[in-house]
Amino acid sequence: MNFREIEDWYTRVGDLIKQQRIIDALNKIASLPFLKGNAGYLPRIEELRFTYANMLSYTIKGVPDPSRDKIYNRLLVSVYELADNLRMELISKTGMQLVSMKRNLESDMRRENEDMAESLMGLSFDHELDEMLRDTVLFDDETESETAIQHRKAILRAFGLLWLTDKLSEDDASQVARIFDSPSIPWYEKSMMVSALTLGMLRCFDSRKLILLADLYNADDPRIAQRALVGMIISFSIYDNRILLSNSIMDRLSVLKDNERFSLESEAVIIQLIRAKDTEKITRKFRDEIIPDVIKFNEELSEKLNLEKLMTPEEFQDKNPDWEKYFDNQPGLVRKLEELTNMQMDGADVFLGAFSMLKSFSFFRELPNWFMPFYKEHFAVVNALRDESDEFRKVLSEGIEKSVYMCNSDKFSFILNISNMPEAQKNMMGQMFGAEAEQFEELAGEELSDPYLRNKRIVIQYIQDLYRFFRLHPLKGEIGDIFSLPLEVHNTEIFRLLARDKQRLKSIASFYFDHDHYDEALRIYQSLEQSGESYAELYEKSGYCHQQTGKYEEAIASYRKADLFDTNRIWLLGKIAQCHLKLNNTRAALETYLEQDIFESDNLKTAAAIGTCYLNLNEPEKALDYFYRIEFADQGSPRAMRPVAWCLLILGRTEEAAPYYDQLLGMEPNAYDYMNAGHLAFSLGEKQTAAEHYINSIRQRGGDITSFLKGFVSDGKYLISNGVDASELPLMMDYVRFRAGEGS
Repeated sequence: MNFREIEDWYTRVGDLIKQQRIIDALNKIASLPFLKGNAGYLPRIEELRFTYANMLSYTIKGVPDPSRDKIYNRLLVSVYELADNLRMELISKTGMQLVSMKRNLESDMRRENEDMAESLMGLSFDHELDEMLRDTVLFDDETESETAIQHRKAILRAFGLLWLTDKLSEDDASQVARIFDSPSIPWYEKSMMVSALTLGMLRCFDSRKLILLADLYNADDPRIAQRALVGMIISFSIYDNRILLSNSIMDRLSVLKDNERFSLESEAVIIQLIRAKDTEKITRKFRDEIIPDVIKFNEELSEKLNLEKLMTPEEFQDKNPDWEKYFDNQPGLVRKLEELTNMQMDGADVFLGAFSMLKSFSFFRELPNWFMPFYKEHFAVVNALRDESDEFRKVLSEGIEKSVYMCNSDKFSFILNISNMPEAQKNMMGQMFGAEAEQFEELAGEELSDPYLRNKRIVIQYIQDLYRFFRLHPLKGEIGDIFSLPLEVHNTEIFRLLARDKQRLKSIASFYFDHDHYDEALRIYQSLEQSGESYAELYEKSGYCHQQTGKYEEAIASYRKADLFDTNRIWLLGKIAQCHLKLNNTRAALETYLEQDIFESDNLKTAAAIGTCYLNLNEPEKALDYFYRIEFADQGSPRAMRPVAWCLLILGRTEEAAPYYDQLLGMEPNAYDYMNAGHLAFSLGEKQTAAEHYINSIRQRGGDITSFLKGFVSDGKYLISNGVDASELPLMMDYVRFRAGEGS
């Protein structure tokens, strides 16, 4: 089996267990070709079958058993663990690079005769790290000394062990706790270790890793705590059912129940995970819309303002007064840039496209470095800026470190790319970060006074780091992509148990709704309704979500519920009418629009909708009354004149229609104006004039005779009712076709 087949098999087994289809799950496990002739797993499968059969027998016979639920839950856990073990063994037989990495770690352990706290695959922590943990002095040596190099190797080794150990033993977990309690290991290395725990959880379910993440959420340093929270939230999404079955995890998580801080910060994590799913869309918008406009703007500005001359040294400090005027003439570009800026300030990932090509530095070849928090003393930063001036090095490194809009991974990319920049660009960067130093200080002050804001920014940057790893790392095909999963943590049972404040769900639903994720928003609204929530906005937004996803009958039902609260009545009636139109129920739409018109008789859009409904119901006389109302309010406008002229024409009131078409043809007539003017002339017996108008209609359509003929045939009934001989219709069509060049 290849990796994809293994994962599909494992997912199917998990789905069967979640549905409590134990026999089917065991059969799916037993069906593996790998098990034929393998005496190791078959007895365990039969043991689980036997246990389940006995439990079923006692249940059906009505034998009282107060421990039955515990036995059943333990059985479910055992089937899960059996599937885990089989999955990891199957993966170990593939040629994946991760398998090689794990084997190399195992070889290192054996070579060094390390046998401490053996886990399922025999991995343990190395003696270099153990030496560090005995120290009480913070290790912050960023040099290339032997001690520093050994330290970094030990940290990388520990990262690999936390990530690639399938399940931690109790002793392993205790050793991990020592890492995070040790005063000798700095916050940034501990933060990196949190990521290793999270990666380990994503690779294979491990209750001890999740409990460690829960413990780390209480860390004094928010940079560690918030990373742990992100790992927990992602784990909740993936392992909801398994977490509920684990007594040890549930006991540990119970302290978070109804915890306001956990509830509020979890909301921030969930919203950022949702926002991350729009990253590719933002990148496309930046690449396809904004960048071309900026390039065009620069070219036009350079030509208009003679920038080459302007940027000579003696004039470098001068500002051109035409700049501001020229920006005023580019409202589209300004609007897009403002939109992008606002999105960035809210936490949107706008830099992926710019930095995705800057992940090939040797720094990123060490996988743990994708999760390293940026700090200006890091040896890679020091080395990258070694040849720069002291002032430039200080301004740039401090500016990058304090920047709240770049994630850690991109900060390293930026610094590592400095050596490739022209001197002029370096100077510009130094000036830019120097100018923004005051703003960075203000933001830092805000974070000191608002811990929630500080924690939110940590989460934003960290999730962007994760996004880059899962989308850009060379091993992405083996690691999987959490951002391709639904990650609807708010819909998990574990989250509902821990964060019972419905305001969190409402906030998440609003975020989905505001960002056009209507299916996801609707699921939350339906959940709120099922829990007993009942208010106008809930039904209004549910209806809108249904409408936007094409479920018009359901939308009408929700809108009708909202209407019972007697708020936003006019808006609701308009939406209900739109849904009726989508369902081709013109009569119901008309009745709804007429009801809306009672409350808002001066609304021209409603009048237009009513008129259109009457036209579609073949009642042009009634339609005309509403179109006259529009014309009276918007006199001389072609859009107001067209429906009036058309109604008069099909009602046979040709003399009244004639002045309208005369005016329309004197404005900027479109293909339909020419066609309808032709119908009018044909009805009045002016065939030559009619033919000329028809030919002009074809020209307006770019020579598309087919679309013209389709419209002409459709309108034939009106021509006949106006007295045109039916036998002349095909003759007129052929004449026009000859004149238009088709018959030559």
